[in-house]
Amino acid sequence: MELCMGSYKSLRIIVLLMLLSSAPFVSAFIECSTITQFFSACSISIIYGSPDPIPGSPCCDAMSGLNNIANTGDNRPYVCRCLMGLIDTYSPNATAIATLPGLCGVSLGFIIDPNTDCSL
Repeated sequence: MELCMGSYKSLRIIVLLMLLSSAPFVSAFIECSTITQFFSACSISIIYGSPDPIPGSPCCDAMSGLNNIANTGDNRPYVCRCLMGLIDTYSPNATAIATLPGLCGVSLGFIIDPNTDCSL
């Protein structure tokens, strides 16, 4: 069991390092499906409203990766527009989606809210 936990933690670290190392090479065009994939790591929190993610969890690692993409080049407005589409699609869970970055100690540089102006 301990070996499995160690392997899982190592895998999470490797994935996070891959995300961080690839961030500087991300072009200004990001597929919205890529943005949605970051939130898939938080699906339980989004669907059920709990448990809140904690720093170091796969969900928070994904939010950190999303933040790296949003802070690269001119990606922030595009990431913002993708997230607005995501909360429109999953409107019953919009609050859960909007609070995830903050719960992980991440600021994307904009508020995730249907009324947000993404032209930043």
